[in-house]
Amino acid sequence: MQINDRYNCVLRMVHDHDVASTGPLAGFRYMVKDIFNLAGTPTTAGSPGFSAHYGIPEKDCWAVQKLRQAGAELVAKNHMHELALGITGINPHFGTPQNPRAKDRIPGGSSSGSAVAVAGGLVPFSLGTDTGGSVRIPAGFCGIFGFRPTFGYIPVEGVVPMAFSMDTVGVFANTADLLRTVAELLLVPPITPFEFSFKKVICSLDALELSEPEIKDAAGKLSGRMKKLGFTLQNTSTGLLERASNIQRIIQGAEAWALHQKWLSEFNPNLGSDVRSLLDFGKELSSAQLGAASAERAALSFSFERMLGREAIMILPAAPGFPPKTKDLVDPDQAFSFRKKILCFHNLASLTGHPAVVVPTAPNGALPVGFQLIGPKGSDGALLRLAQRLEEEGVYEARS
Repeated sequence: MQINDRYNCVLRMVHDHDVASTGPLAGFRYMVKDIFNLAGTPTTAGSPGFSAHYGIPEKDCWAVQKLRQAGAELVAKNHMHELALGITGINPHFGTPQNPRAKDRIPGGSSSGSAVAVAGGLVPFSLGTDTGGSVRIPAGFCGIFGFRPTFGYIPVEGVVPMAFSMDTVGVFANTADLLRTVAELLLVPPITPFEFSFKKVICSLDALELSEPEIKDAAGKLSGRMKKLGFTLQNTSTGLLERASNIQRIIQGAEAWALHQKWLSEFNPNLGSDVRSLLDFGKELSSAQLGAASAERAALSFSFERMLGREAIMILPAAPGFPPKTKDLVDPDQAFSFRKKILCFHNLASLTGHPAVVVPTAPNGALPVGFQLIGPKGSDGALLRLAQRLEEEGVYEARS
C-alpha cells in the first residue's frame, strides 16, 4: 500500500499478515504509535538507541492481534514524542509531524503521529497511548476524537511502558461512531459491568480560570447545548486540578526512571534535552516523596469518584488555548513551561484512572478546540455512547 505521508507522521510502513476477511472492521486500515510491539519489527519508542538495547519483539502486542481478528489491517507505525515523555510532539531525532488542521502549530504528543494520521485523512482510526494526556492532547490539537479508557480496561501487553500505574492504550478516530466501534472491540470490562445513565454535567471553574477567552467561550457553547439535551449543569471550583498536578509529576517521574534506569545507566543514550531533564528529575526522587504522593493520590481518587457518582460527567478543556506555534516551543524552557500549564487539565483522569473521551468542537476552518468528557470508572461504554449521541444531535459544530 502506498501512502502519501505529506504530514511526516509515518515512521515505518508494515505489512499485516493473516487479517480476518470478515469482522466489524473488515476493510479498515489503521496505524499505531511506535510504542506498540510488532513481531520482527524494531520498536523505537521515538528514540534512536532504544531498539538496539531492547531487541526485536518476537510477538505482536495484544491490541494489534485483537484488531487483526476484527478485520482491520495495520499499515504503518507512527512518529511520537521520545519515550512518550512529552506533550508537544516535537522529536529532535525523527522530526515533528505536521498538524493538518494548523500547519504551523504543534500536533501535541506524545502520540503525535497517530493523531496526525487520522486528522490528515491517511487512515480513519489509529492507536496511541495515554499516560498523562498523550492521546487527549493531540486529539484536541488536531481536531479529532480521542479515547482514554478506565485504567486497566484495555490490555497493555506488548506496549512499551512509561509509567506503569497510569499507562493506557488509547484510540483516535475521525467520527464518534468509529471511535466507539474500535474502543468497544478493545475494551475488556469487568464480568458484571455497571450501567451508567448520565444526567449531570460538571464544568470545572478551576480549568476555565486557567483558559484563554476562546476556550471559555467554547465551553459555554458546549455546556449550553448539553443543557438543551436535558443535562443539569453544575459550575464548580473543585480544587482537584491543583492537587493532581502536585502529585502527578512525582509519581510519573519515579516510574519512568524505574522503567528505564538500566538502559540509561549502562548505555547513556542520546536523548532530547526535555526527556533527559524529566528522567533526571525522576532519578533524584526519594521513596518518602513517592510514598507521600501515592497516599495523596488515593485520597484524590476517592474525592473525584465521589463527586461524579454514577450520573455525572466532568467537562474539561483538552488545552487552555489553541495549539502553540511549533517555533515557539523549540526552546526547552518554553516547552517545559507549556507542559506544566497543559498537564493540569489532564492529570486528574491520569492519576485516578477515570475514562475520558475528547470531542472536537471547532467549526471547519477554525483552529482546533477539544473538550474532555470524563466519566466514572467503568463508564467507558456509556461515555462512548454519549459522544456518539452528541454527534448525532449536532452538538459539535460543522467540521470537515
